Amino acid sequence: MPRFLIHAVLALALLAAAGWATVGILRSTPPASEILLPGPRPVPVETLVLEPRAVERPISLVATLRAAREVVLSPEVGGRIAFVRSGLVPGATVDAEAVLLAVDVEAIDRELAAQRTSTALARARAAAAATDVVRAETALGLAGEALAVLRSEEKRWKDLAGRGRAEQARVDLARRQTLAAALTEEEAAARLATARAAVEITALEIQLSGDRLAVLEDRRERARIVAPFDGRFVPVSAGAPAPNVGSILAPSERIGVLVDVSSLRLVAEVHEDDVVALSLGASVMAHPISRTGLVLAGHVVAIGAHVDPLTRSVIVEAVFAEPGGLPAGTSARVVLEGEPVLDALWIDQRWIGFRNGRAVAFVVRARGADGAATVEARELELAPGLFAGGRIVRTGLAVGDEVVTTSIELLGDGGHVLVDPLRGDLPKPGPESEPESEPEPEQGR
Repeated sequence: MPRFLIHAVLALALLAAAGWATVGILRSTPPASEILLPGPRPVPVETLVLEPRAVERPISLVATLRAAREVVLSPEVGGRIAFVRSGLVPGATVDAEAVLLAVDVEAIDRELAAQRTSTALARARAAAAATDVVRAETALGLAGEALAVLRSEEKRWKDLAGRGRAEQARVDLARRQTLAAALTEEEAAARLATARAAVEITALEIQLSGDRLAVLEDRRERARIVAPFDGRFVPVSAGAPAPNVGSILAPSERIGVLVDVSSLRLVAEVHEDDVVALSLGASVMAHPISRTGLVLAGHVVAIGAHVDPLTRSVIVEAVFAEPGGLPAGTSARVVLEGEPVLDALWIDQRWIGFRNGRAVAFVVRARGADGAATVEARELELAPGLFAGGRIVRTGLAVGDEVVTTSIELLGDGGHVLVDPLRGDLPKPGPESEPESEPEPEQGR
């Protein structure tokens, strides 16, 4: 065998032996996870001691800002359009008492003229009836006086006849004259009653005619659309054509809406757990989504008295007096300032963990000489609702408890572990402590 082949075989044998030796060493070395360390490594966390405090209670929601007032524009009397205000376009500014549209009222005007004539005739009949009453009263008075004279005359003739100084025929004549006078008086009384009834009838006719006039004049007025307040015109639908002179308009047909945007109002549903913190006059701040940097200041003007059985919410209304030209219907992020909760145990949502669907907080239990400590997980009962990015604890924590505020996700399932507390300052409850995402679901609402 040539010498160079012998050298090559020896070299390969040495390389193979070295490889097998390396594999043996690697197989005999324990894995890194099995290397014993000097002891459990403490988790560096921050903690703080709980103290009772006054917690602000802002109630945040997204809602629509509506016009303070709005009214549907429609005539109550239909017909052919005779007048349309110039410049009645979407967004047009309209002054109070301005006539926006009028329906042709020629037929109503003819009815009004006829009714006014009827009223004049009724008044003329009333005047004639009043004159008849005066005449009937005079005639009745004269008839009464004549009857009195004839009765006296009849009595005188009867006395004379009784003494034999007058004939019976003269007594009978006086009697007939008395009866005729009594009949005349009765007829005069009947004419007076008739005249007085005529006065009452004509008075009713005048009243009825006046009522009819009022109805016709009201119909004539309702044939117009008059702006009840200063506002801006909104068409019945986007792109809808403006009404034109000559077209037919049905009774109560909408041509648009007049909105008053000199102030805006908020009508929102607030959960019953939060509404208890609100009172009339409470401050409200609105941040329009479409107007970055614009902030509207308002106050609560109404709080409903009924809880919706499905949503468990109550209607709350607020008014913003200076909307800065903002149009009605704008969406905004709204914060209602509820009354603060006094002497509350407040914790940030980021300090709360969840184990088996229950909210827990980690509390330092004991400290060692080296500064390390153990913690335990305590189940919490939380008050409903958010309080400035945190929650109020009802049970599970007490004043003086030292709560872990960082790295709670590294503390296992709540068993005792070693920690190295780094005390931190309690953050002030406020918008800056609100989490960027919603908390995990928990018991309660």
